[in-house]
Amino acid sequence: MAAEQLGIILAQFRVLSITNAINLVFGKIGSFIFAPYLFALGVEMDPFALLDGPTGDAVVAYAGILSTCVLVTLFHTPVMQDKGGIVHELSLRAFLGLAVALSNTASPVLTRLATDLKIAKTNVGRLAVGAGVTSDLVTTLLIALGSMVWRDSDADGTGPGAFRQPALTAAVLVVVVMSGFVSRAMADWVDGRNPEGRRMRGFDLSLVALVAATLCWFSSVLRLDVNMAAFLVGLAFPSEGRVSRLLVSKINFVLSSFVLPLYVAHVCLSLRQTTDDIEASGLTRHEGLRVYVMNLPFPWWKVFFVTAMGTLGKLVGCAGVGLLQGLGWLEALALGMLLNVKGYFHIYCALAAFEAGIITDKSFMAIIFMVALNVAVTPMVGMGIASWARRSVQWRLMGLQHHDPATELRLVVGLHGPQDVPTLAFLMETLRWGAGNGELACYAVDMVQLTDQTAATIVKGGGFDGVTVVDEEVSEMRKFIGEALDAYQADCRGDSDKVKVRRLLALSSFPDMHSDICICAEDAMAALILLPFHKTQCLDGTMDAGHFGFRLVNQKVLQLAPCSVGIMVDRGFGKQRSSTMTIPDAPQSTVVVVFIGGADDREALTLASFMCKHPGVRLTALRIVQNATAQARAKARTSLFESKSRRNIQQPASVLGQEELQAQADDKFFAEFYRKHVAGNKAVGYLEKHVADGAELVSVLRRMQGEYRLFVVGRGRDRNSVLTEGLEEWAECLELGPVGDILASSDFSATASVLIVQQYDAKKHYKVIDEEFMPL
Repeated sequence: MAAEQLGIILAQFRVLSITNAINLVFGKIGSFIFAPYLFALGVEMDPFALLDGPTGDAVVAYAGILSTCVLVTLFHTPVMQDKGGIVHELSLRAFLGLAVALSNTASPVLTRLATDLKIAKTNVGRLAVGAGVTSDLVTTLLIALGSMVWRDSDADGTGPGAFRQPALTAAVLVVVVMSGFVSRAMADWVDGRNPEGRRMRGFDLSLVALVAATLCWFSSVLRLDVNMAAFLVGLAFPSEGRVSRLLVSKINFVLSSFVLPLYVAHVCLSLRQTTDDIEASGLTRHEGLRVYVMNLPFPWWKVFFVTAMGTLGKLVGCAGVGLLQGLGWLEALALGMLLNVKGYFHIYCALAAFEAGIITDKSFMAIIFMVALNVAVTPMVGMGIASWARRSVQWRLMGLQHHDPATELRLVVGLHGPQDVPTLAFLMETLRWGAGNGELACYAVDMVQLTDQTAATIVKGGGFDGVTVVDEEVSEMRKFIGEALDAYQADCRGDSDKVKVRRLLALSSFPDMHSDICICAEDAMAALILLPFHKTQCLDGTMDAGHFGFRLVNQKVLQLAPCSVGIMVDRGFGKQRSSTMTIPDAPQSTVVVVFIGGADDREALTLASFMCKHPGVRLTALRIVQNATAQARAKARTSLFESKSRRNIQQPASVLGQEELQAQADDKFFAEFYRKHVAGNKAVGYLEKHVADGAELVSVLRRMQGEYRLFVVGRGRDRNSVLTEGLEEWAECLELGPVGDILASSDFSATASVLIVQQYDAKKHYKVIDEEFMPL
């Protein structure tokens, strides 16, 4: 008897296996399992962006939606049939549902794909991510509004009457508006109880989640689908703030870890269940599991037809607008393919349509296969974009001299603390004015040393960096930096949409911190890295001893950076300009660029040409030229090299040729600068000083230190001039170059700041046999 009972129990365990257990659980909760997902999706979106003027991203999204809907309208006949078609409900509801579902872009999947493949910084990647969010917002909002018009209970005749329908819809909208006020008040209260940098109290976060669930329940009581109600309530929640970030991160972690994968398994496994499995488990067809019977042969034409229709719709609309915005045809096609990505939401829509009787079980499985095929193909497109972008960077030199004026200027700015923000913000603003189209993308990197104390205060998954350092000193510093950067963006006035500031955290030891900065610059394809000098100015005007760790970071960045680098020696330059940097009639800052010769000086002159277009900058170009004495010394040195070469003494093979080429490049480059910015009574002043040696050069610079607030000079790595000979012997900071070290020393000036510029070394990209073939 006991053996028989044991056999029955084992048989039940055999029948109620893990697959049946998954179906049993999700069969009970599947109707509202997508509510947290759609709520988090709504929180991350800004519905007020639809009220602003259409941006380039929005135009691409609207074009993709419109073209897909038009294509579905033209070719819906084969699939809108009573028997054998994709849909077998001949109604406007079915037609609009199919069109909007195919127009939808799974923005979470696209964002994750762009981040993992590191294509979010490319032109196609940024355009695709922005357009994907807009497309997802619009189409999901249309589905939510459609669920108000066609409620689930309408099909069985129990829906609201003609007069109750508008009343229920208006009540739902009232609940959504009320959710906005309640959620913002709740978020402000929780933020006040949990300052930035400290651990969020679990009770407070749970209370916010409970309030959100209550608001969703109010909407569902009004006979609105609970999942769509969650999306509308999520839209009403503030998208910015610590509470929203933490709530979304917690929800996404739980969903992506096991809930959504198990849900997909439930959807796929349910198609394999048969009536025998249900009867063997002792349940009837109406108890517990819902049975989906898949009959063969499977109509594969449905998969390819729906996939082709959705793909062609996105390609026609998105690729067409991409071509009009200046993308190449390969980039435009890749843009359309990326915006055609599908995800979890499409599986939910297919299941909801099947349960509503709009599509058959075969059509339901066809849509599942379509999503799987799409998810398999889209990453290949992303990998192609990533490889193409890396190849383009291989031949495109990263620096201001080679910056394309038609594209946005990308900078990586390292920050030691909030005291660095005013000066570097003013530099960013002046460079933005001369970048061409006025667009600036700044990656502000907070440079924090990783010590045992900070390592013990790291909380994973608690911020926009993926981690939060709850150390009070670090969190306070980052808070002040954020406030200063927000103030800079607010001061940009009407151009705030052209300035994008992204906060990053370089949390590592000083010997390794340069790697974080260089990787950020490489991923962002930045043209310039701006770093503060490791010394700061004391109250008496002198420079302190400096921080050895930050000096080590600067040295390694100068050596390994994938783009040009600028080191800023601040002597109060930003404090005077921070409050008036965007006011056109404010007093102008006097800036002088020192040009002696070499690639670094040419890069410094390019940076100065960007700055001179800002109304708050009065630029003077100082060219240092050899006088007769210096020319005689240069000729004697040249004769010495030639005589050693004739005696077969080992010398660099192309030293003389490179010097001549560098001199020709300097003359040509400065002549072009003079023609554009100086000749014809332009706003840029011009000075020319003839000196014999380094001592006279230093004397000239000292006489000018009281007239100018900022000196811009090249580091001078490849400069082989008699005017700077011997200066390196007295240099305290060799990484600044001979001239930069003199300008940065304490005995030079107490008021003149210095910007030392190093051009990216083209030898890192080009493998040549002879340096004569190197680009200048």
